[in-house]
Amino acid sequence: MPAMTSKKASFVKKRGHLRESHFNSMYGDPSAIINWSGANADCLIRDESLISILKTKIEPLSNEVSLKGGNTIQIHLGKIPELTDIENYIVTKTNNGQTKVDHGIDFSEQVKALKTKDFWDKYFRKGDILSYSYDDGQYIFFSMSEVIDFIISNCEWRLLETGRLKGDFFGRQYLTYEYRKKKNLFVIGAHGGNKGRQFIDLLKDNIRFHEQ
Repeated sequence: MPAMTSKKASFVKKRGHLRESHFNSMYGDPSAIINWSGANADCLIRDESLISILKTKIEPLSNEVSLKGGNTIQIHLGKIPELTDIENYIVTKTNNGQTKVDHGIDFSEQVKALKTKDFWDKYFRKGDILSYSYDDGQYIFFSMSEVIDFIISNCEWRLLETGRLKGDFFGRQYLTYEYRKKKNLFVIGAHGGNKGRQFIDLLKDNIRFHEQ
């Protein structure tokens, strides 16, 4: 997929923070400070009615939320040493001119990392609830523990000639790990087309959720 321009990336980030503000006005603390660093939970649910419903329907470990939305779900952008040897990876071109990355780590070792809870806790678990905003006032909520367990148990990874890793569920591709040349960083998530929305639909079909 084409690299995202810095202007578009800035727009996506601002839209994400608008989602956080809207979520806080609905279910959290309207005066909460936006999580600009991305290192901690995006939001904290304060609405006692919603907390009670979620405890019954999805049993989250806390009321901390990782909030997503839009057609793309970015799980992590940065350096991921479990999947790429940051000191020794090599960027070249394929025969047809595509960017190609030799990660410096065997594919079997990459898959081994991707099959661990520690990996997803480190890069995905910003909260114990995964919430997705449909941008029409509707939200869907999942237990992050169940999301992570589902990924580990059901995602089959394959390595492309370009060095991209593709994650398939039940024979269909949803997740991608790839190099972003402009940022000289790596990204993992549900990228391209409507993969983010499709990934949420996949979760909805397979694990507990609450929607309102």
